[in-house]
Amino acid sequence: MAKKCLTHFFNTFFKYNIAMEHQNRYTLLFIEDEKPMRKMAVEFLQDRFKEIYEASDGIEAYSIYSDKRPDIIITDIQMPRLNGLGLCEKIRKEDDQTPIIILTAYSHTEYLLKATELNLIKYLIKPIKEQALNEAIKKAKEKIESKSKSVVYLGEGYYFDAFNHILIKENQLFHLSELQNRLLEILVQNRGNVVSYEQLENEIYRGEYMSKDAIRSLVRDIRKISYKGIIENISKVGYRVNIDG
Repeated sequence: MAKKCLTHFFNTFFKYNIAMEHQNRYTLLFIEDEKPMRKMAVEFLQDRFKEIYEASDGIEAYSIYSDKRPDIIITDIQMPRLNGLGLCEKIRKEDDQTPIIILTAYSHTEYLLKATELNLIKYLIKPIKEQALNEAIKKAKEKIESKSKSVVYLGEGYYFDAFNHILIKENQLFHLSELQNRLLEILVQNRGNVVSYEQLENEIYRGEYMSKDAIRSLVRDIRKISYKGIIENISKVGYRVNIDG
């Protein structure tokens, strides 16, 4: 009886931790100019994310966004230097995928129209209700997951697990470096399309200059642990993966 109870406990514990790991796999950038409000919100949200970055205005937030590339952004509208909508416009010029949630004390029609135009996840009116915020975050995570499945089949018996940084074939695991993982993740997200050298350089190396040879080296190393056709080179343009789904 004791052994049965212990087994049940560990099974329940394991399932809970797997669920929590999945729930907390994303990073968040939270922007609010009022420090007490920001600290309170971050404390409330910290169990829902792997890491939370904080900013007090749009300029600081854009710098953090460019460096860290958070998975989800929550921003207030009314802020000094660069407001929330200005920040969103700046981000959307180069990134139309990252889910953004706007917080505001006002329900002006022009704000609502702008939020729609900028492809934002949600426009929440202060004071923010817990249920509304939770639903917005859930929707943001669902958007990410609909674009990038955790495990994707890449052909020749190989599966790519972006979350755990591995390629899988039968019972074999092939561990990927952070840069190799990022390269495959970008290509999978753009499956069937050619991703240019410039876009790969910007998204893999986060704005730091790297030569095409550095990207070729990543591709070559991935091919070595899998198979040659896993990544296709389009001469003088970029790379792509051709997979279904």
